[in-house]
Amino acid sequence: MLIPPGGPLLISLLGVLLLRWRPQLSQRLLVVGFLLSYGFSIPFTASLLSRPLQPYMPPTAHVLKSQQPGAIVVLGGGLYTYASEYGDGPTVHDRTLGRVRYAARLARLTGLPVLATGGRPKADEGPSEAELMKGILEGEFGIPHVLTETTSRDTWQNAVNSAALLRERHINTILLVTNAAHLPRAVAAFQAQGLVVIPAPTLFFDDQPHPFDFQSWLPSVTAIAEIHYAGYEWLGQWWYAWCYRSSD
Repeated sequence: MLIPPGGPLLISLLGVLLLRWRPQLSQRLLVVGFLLSYGFSIPFTASLLSRPLQPYMPPTAHVLKSQQPGAIVVLGGGLYTYASEYGDGPTVHDRTLGRVRYAARLARLTGLPVLATGGRPKADEGPSEAELMKGILEGEFGIPHVLTETTSRDTWQNAVNSAALLRERHINTILLVTNAAHLPRAVAAFQAQGLVVIPAPTLFFDDQPHPFDFQSWLPSVTAIAEIHYAGYEWLGQWWYAWCYRSSD
């Protein structure tokens, strides 16, 4: 609820509720809520929030040759539950599919094994993210013998559970595939497990502000979705940092 658009709407709602008893405060809250709702719905703000979240570039051939990763780890990014066009069960979210596609490309370039990691949302009895990703990698992209980790429910568990499987196979260096804006938090989680991580970002947001472009100041659904995702990642980074300090 704190992440836009929820936060600004809550401020506006509070302003409406106080209108009868505290009219001046109510008016100020309504103005603030309106301004924040506008500010967190435009592409210019989306690019400003996304830019610091995307510090990594795709790995070059030199990096792959010098660091010699032992596996490609691709993180699940959610399921598309109501996928009647694919039969009775779910399929992967488009965010997950983008990650899977890039992992398949890296696998063909390097010949490395792929580990798909992602559990079942909300303890459902259906297939896990990793199982669906495996099916797509093997059946649609032709990547053989995909490994799966099917019990994790968040990025930290992705790291902990994947590291255990990788250690069994004596793999310490990995290519980590996920959204570019998700990578800083994911890299930190996997490095905390003692792994050497080569970031492999995909699905970049446009993080170049265009202040003189009129379209940058027009609210759009795409900008709202990007800001919501970026807000989630910023909140996740702060939460991880607080947890690290607490554990220390």
